[in-house]
Amino acid sequence: MTADEYRRRWAGTVRTTIVGTVLGAVGGAVSGTSALLGGEGFSTGAAAFYGGGFGALLGAVLGVVSGAVGGCLAVHLVHRHAVLARAVPALCSGVLIGVATAWSSSPGTHLLGWAVLAGAVASAAAWVSSPWCLRPLRQPGCTTP
Repeated sequence: MTADEYRRRWAGTVRTTIVGTVLGAVGGAVSGTSALLGGEGFSTGAAAFYGGGFGALLGAVLGVVSGAVGGCLAVHLVHRHAVLARAVPALCSGVLIGVATAWSSSPGTHLLGWAVLAGAVASAAAWVSSPWCLRPLRQPGCTTP
């Protein structure tokens, strides 16, 4: 592997990590705020501050993990299976954000829909952003396996 191909691999992985972090932080903030809205002792501002802040922090951490894992896996698939390379980061983001939403919400099946919705939105956003993330690997001359 040449130095240029090595640089492109890392550029693609860094991009997926950035996207995963942003998606995780936004998804975590929304799910954390919605989990505390209407709760006893929490005004709208307090729910946004505490729930949104904690959710954004937790979501960003999980987003880093999902973006890095998805990016590392997509690097190996981008030339042979372009659709699968897009699906891997989307799946990683959707699963981890859905799990984080379910974990941060209070127990009960009525909140399962929020976890599924958060995972679906994260998956869709990761799917849409995948061409940008994988662009360094698709440039001419890059033969990364």
